[in-house]
Amino acid sequence: MRMIPILFLWLPALVMLPAAQLGPYITHDTRPVITNGPYLLAPAEDSATIVWMTDTPCHSKVVYEDSGGRVREAENGEHGLLPVGLRHVVRLRGLQPGATYRYRVVSTRVVKMKSYWPEKGLSVESRLASFTTFDRRKPACSFSLITDTHEDVKRIASLVQRIDWGGTDFLVHLGDAFHGIESEEAIWNLFLEPLSNALAQTRPLLFVRGNHEARGAAARLLADYVPFPEGRFYYARDHGPVHFVTLDTGEDKDDETNVYAGLNRFKAYREEELAWFREHARTTRRMAEAPFRVLLMHNPGWGWVDQQNGRWTEAANEAGIDLAISGHTHRFAHWEPGRRGNRYHQLIIGPDEVARVDASQTELQVRVTGKDGETVASFSVPRRK
Repeated sequence: MRMIPILFLWLPALVMLPAAQLGPYITHDTRPVITNGPYLLAPAEDSATIVWMTDTPCHSKVVYEDSGGRVREAENGEHGLLPVGLRHVVRLRGLQPGATYRYRVVSTRVVKMKSYWPEKGLSVESRLASFTTFDRRKPACSFSLITDTHEDVKRIASLVQRIDWGGTDFLVHLGDAFHGIESEEAIWNLFLEPLSNALAQTRPLLFVRGNHEARGAAARLLADYVPFPEGRFYYARDHGPVHFVTLDTGEDKDDETNVYAGLNRFKAYREEELAWFREHARTTRRMAEAPFRVLLMHNPGWGWVDQQNGRWTEAANEAGIDLAISGHTHRFAHWEPGRRGNRYHQLIIGPDEVARVDASQTELQVRVTGKDGETVASFSVPRRK
């Protein structure tokens, strides 16, 4: 009997709630829009990173399904909180090598952020897409490379049209996508967005930082848009018969150069990176066991301006690198082993060229095509005995 008055006292409070309140917080009838992406970045055998943008602040997640039909969700919580903003970065972890996953991104609008009872909106979902993780067990793999697009959207469109996407596992951009990164919008408008149709939410992008990415008001924000789980621009990956080592050759001028106003510290950065490269080559079993070792970097001269290039070439020789691929010079070159102290093939591609590498257990087949699709060069790198 005592429950009846309590129930009646509670009902008026319920009636007085706004009509838009569907739960313990107010939900407005407003839905965000996905303005950029999603894009697949930092591919690996057990993980992948998905990045996208919305027009209003949101919290986000990725819903994904493996080939067995198991559905999971991944969020991007940090320090106990879900980030709320326009840029969304979610890393899928614990994936299986060589597995195909279907996924969609979901962003829910946050209308008003308050200490208590934040007000939210509705959710938006991307279309369903799929991707396949890297897998060192694959007997073969293929990848394509471009470089030095320097904010030329038409150039990017021309380059991606010449790529055989049906036979390409992933795309490598070897750096200098910009003159200098002057704004966060430029990262999307002049780089990631022009690649979107070609990547089609299914093929990942492997990014190599160039010297021009170290310049500009938004240069220090680049890692937020092309994130790596290692938290740095040098790292290693495995796919098929290839062990990939990606290096950051940094600036091509001294730290003391006046135009940088004393804000660069690449000398110390490179020393740390060289130490990592040597240690990685010495302790990583895959460096010795992989049929091939491919080095990805922007500057074929390592970026050094203080007569230290030889130390890097020596490290690459000791690591057993088979093929190094770079850009930077804006002209094609192929240095065969022994030409400049290198015991590996050094390929340099120009800004209007596309390189493709087909890797098998016995050789790397390399082909570079120019503006009109003509073959600029073609050569093979046999497996070392």
